[in-house]
Amino acid sequence: MRRFEFLAVLFVFVMPVYAQVEVVWLTHRSSTPEKTVVNWQSVKPGPSRVCYGSDAACTQEVRVEGERVLHHVEITTPQRGITVFYRVETGDQKSEICKFQTCPEDGVRVAVVGDWGYSGHPDLSALKADKPHMLMTVGDNVASIVNPAKPGDKTFIQPYIGMLKSEAGFFASTPFMPILGNHDKQIGSRGKKPEPGAAVYDIDATAYLSVFALPDTGWRWAFTIPQADVTFLALDMHHLRDFGTSWQTSHDHHKGAEQFQWYDEQTKKATSGFVVTLLNADSRCRNLEKGAWHEMFSRGTMFITGYGYYAERAVESNGFPYYNTCIAKSGDVYRDPKAVVCEPIANYMLLVFDHSAGKLTAELKRLDGSVIDRQTYGRRAVK
Repeated sequence: MRRFEFLAVLFVFVMPVYAQVEVVWLTHRSSTPEKTVVNWQSVKPGPSRVCYGSDAACTQEVRVEGERVLHHVEITTPQRGITVFYRVETGDQKSEICKFQTCPEDGVRVAVVGDWGYSGHPDLSALKADKPHMLMTVGDNVASIVNPAKPGDKTFIQPYIGMLKSEAGFFASTPFMPILGNHDKQIGSRGKKPEPGAAVYDIDATAYLSVFALPDTGWRWAFTIPQADVTFLALDMHHLRDFGTSWQTSHDHHKGAEQFQWYDEQTKKATSGFVVTLLNADSRCRNLEKGAWHEMFSRGTMFITGYGYYAERAVESNGFPYYNTCIAKSGDVYRDPKAVVCEPIANYMLLVFDHSAGKLTAELKRLDGSVIDRQTYGRRAVK
């Protein structure tokens, strides 16, 4: 009996102990959902390994050699409407088995939120009950990325990791496609006025791009969900009045600039029946460049921003809709002069694509799930 107890105790001590990977999140780096990036942060640097498959056995595997603490591993997910099981490993650091649903053949649901960085810890029960296949944002995912120990640090990622940890289960099971707002780039104090040489914003979004593996340049991207017949276009536009000062936050948006030309080309060549533009600027940015931005926006289906702390739908004279959504509690309201719906309340958007009927239903919803505004849009004419 004593010998057995000794062996049992010895066995306990020699059993390997695995550290737990605390946060895992999903993104897309390719232009369609046929590939998915599994992301995680490890405590110690090491290689990256993802095991995945159609059941918990996770018989498929992708390895990336090398030493790193931020891991971005792309796996193939071409099947539609299936559950993908996966787990991640870095040396002896492992995650539990996670799973997510790929976009189905019809009825794709995309949730859109704004201003997560100022939302505290919002109750996402209603949003989760809508079972979105993907979560997108319209900027200001964090309040700032200021490193209290080193202001001006462009590599400080803890605010993003904190956001991901705050809803760890959701981010591990729902592909996430964020866009940039000014607060996602803030690395120092603004002060009372722009000062030459002051390090306030990292226009290149170094920390953000190190955390989120996204299509194209990452700071602006195009992403198409073929079975929903939709293309999402993400722009880096916010606090445009500060352009050219030390408070400049976003890439150039003027005629002739790379971002302007890219968006012009994307909206001209898009073949999807629905085109949704995501950004973080005031909806009145449509008037910039002598209305050229409105002309380009109007080639698509809708514009969604997270500029203000309210729910809004404005409709221009040509019928094009400009939406504002914000998951944070209500604050200052910058009502669009063409607003037909404007409510100062925390909210999110749900986009539901009915491919067979050729329709997109867009809802502005309060956090309790009640609907503020519901509109249905048909496919646009594609030349």
